Amino acid sequence: MPEAVAVACPGRGDVAGKNFYATCTFAELEHDAEALARGLVQLGVAPGMRLILLVRPGVEFVKLVFALLRSGATAVLIDPGMGRRHLLACLAAAEPEGFVAVSRAQALRTILRRRFSRARLNVTVGRRWFWGGRTFRQLLRLGQRSSAPLPDTRGDDPAAIIFTSGSTGPPKGVLYTHRMFDTQAAEIRRAYGIQPGGADLACFPLFGLFNAAMGVTTVFPAMDASRPAAADPAKLLTAARDWQVTQAFASPAVWDKLSRYCAEQGERIATLRQVFSCGAPVPADVLRRTLDCVHPEAEMHTPYGATESLPVATISASEVLSETAQRTDQGAGVCVGRLFDSIAWRVIRITDGPLATLDQCEVLPEGEIGELVVRGPQVSPAYVTRTEFNAKTKIADGEAVWHRLGDVGYVDREQRFWYCGRLAHRVQTADGTLFTIPCEAVFNTHPKVRRSALVGVGAAGNQTPMLIVEPTASASSRSRASRDSTSRKDAEQQRLAEELRQLALQHAPTRSIGRFLFRDSLPVDVRHNAKINREALAAEATAAWGSGS
Repeated sequence: MPEAVAVACPGRGDVAGKNFYATCTFAELEHDAEALARGLVQLGVAPGMRLILLVRPGVEFVKLVFALLRSGATAVLIDPGMGRRHLLACLAAAEPEGFVAVSRAQALRTILRRRFSRARLNVTVGRRWFWGGRTFRQLLRLGQRSSAPLPDTRGDDPAAIIFTSGSTGPPKGVLYTHRMFDTQAAEIRRAYGIQPGGADLACFPLFGLFNAAMGVTTVFPAMDASRPAAADPAKLLTAARDWQVTQAFASPAVWDKLSRYCAEQGERIATLRQVFSCGAPVPADVLRRTLDCVHPEAEMHTPYGATESLPVATISASEVLSETAQRTDQGAGVCVGRLFDSIAWRVIRITDGPLATLDQCEVLPEGEIGELVVRGPQVSPAYVTRTEFNAKTKIADGEAVWHRLGDVGYVDREQRFWYCGRLAHRVQTADGTLFTIPCEAVFNTHPKVRRSALVGVGAAGNQTPMLIVEPTASASSRSRASRDSTSRKDAEQQRLAEELRQLALQHAPTRSIGRFLFRDSLPVDVRHNAKINREALAAEATAAWGSGS
């Protein structure tokens, strides 16, 4: 389909009353990616060189990703939403030999040139000022005139370094090989039956890149990809309708906001038949609302995995709503589904120390909670920054490598994994271990609770469990309206706390939880705006406990 649109993104102005989009066809993407790759080789880019890519989602972004892959370079991809401190640390840790970046990023590189002394191959997307190097258009013209041969890449060659979000520890640079990308594209296409044609509303840019490999139009909506929860649902709807999107990928926070908007406004995306979401467990009510605002025969899928290993498992919304959601509300954990064909997994006994070889792992039987480890061609072999984490997360098995996801849960009789939270977030009391997701799900069924976070106060093995509660919008508004009366607000929270204590006694996982703190909103990760920052809340709870509040 050479003349079909490969990528579309919002442009400036409108044409004859219609929204304007910058686009490129598959033929243009093919030709320009090759020309840009030749331009990079002409500039001196060699296989394995690390080049930072900091470009806004759009036509240039997609062309440059494929150009970098073809040039043999290792593209370093960093989420700018992780914050200035983490961003600069990750950029420096990658030890880049160049930047392919927007003007603002090139200016920052120039100011901090001592931290990026090796970065000599630089391309500016946008206006170039005083820092030298080539522009995107100059690189494209250079490559169009060049006959420089492109390298032959192999499966184990480095393709990219993608940084974790830093929501559950320091951001780490994950090595991606060409085989990992190939496996991901093939597995996604096979598992969900994706065929050439149609259009995808790509609310998470990196996943949008797979569309080009599958012959699907990538539509980038008008949104700040580093702040997905702040996306304007009206603009998402506009892009979806303009392009008659047939599939869409977004974080749970985006689907929550968009589905609420559709319900309030009586809107729907009638062409949307395949809906995807990952990054954090998707609540059942979000699944229901989302399915209510798309095509009546649409299916929603929630693939599960991590930056280091994706995809691992998948489950459909229909299976969740018809079966597993009820068990989740009762404290069973969140079912994330069955394995992809190319992956293997085991649940091993929980240990906080390194596990050098598979012989040191005790595999647990069905139904027993342990740590999940995975192996497969989509599993990263190593971290290339913060390399001390390799010993903590990688397990040798001959020439193969198993990865410790840091997630805990269990496998049921039907070979589905039930996610129970992060290993580091478990609360170790004198009476046993509590896991976050099963406990929080029980409290989240209360109509006045939007979401909650279980944390432990004290030393491991003798921790006191405490639940941090974010009330629903209606409950919060009542509290704000009564700020002139502190006693009234306290009384409302005390009543809710007592109701939650009574709820806790009705379920085995939560019976020991009796202390509650209330917060207008819970801190979440920067990438998906969905993972709760329990580390920060644990420190907050410890301070509150010490003050006697």
